[in-house]
Amino acid sequence: MSHTPQEWTKSFEVRWDDVDLNGHLRNTRYLEYASTARLCHLIESGWTPKDLSKAGVAAVLLGEEVRYLREVFPLEVVEVTSQVTGLSKDGSRWLIEHRFYRGSGEEVAVVSTHGAWIDLGIRRITAPPPALLASLEAVRAADCVVLKSRS
Repeated sequence: MSHTPQEWTKSFEVRWDDVDLNGHLRNTRYLEYASTARLCHLIESGWTPKDLSKAGVAAVLLGEEVRYLREVFPLEVVEVTSQVTGLSKDGSRWLIEHRFYRGSGEEVAVVSTHGAWIDLGIRRITAPPPALLASLEAVRAADCVVLKSRS
């Protein structure tokens, strides 16, 4: 499977405790895989949770949507590609699309995550530090939409 340089990837092996009573990947695990993919990208970009805290910012989720396309079963490996598909001019709000693929390249799900950065001191949406914004810009989609800034 070929990926663009403007996305990051993370692979997961589906374990027995990742599945529901029907024997396929449970719905909450898609959100958890997406969250882990985002965190891994931040860490690889030099932004550990401790670094974010030191900078006085944290990510908050404003909403998530999952579209299920195919079932995923135990012991399958899924690759999650992530790309910024929406970003406010100041970087305070973001939309990240996570696409889930089987090893064969078949797309199995899409998770869209809408989030924002908050100032930990005043608990309000804020623009991130420039280096943090740069880590999002590095995986910005060519057709990325401009989102409304802070409210």
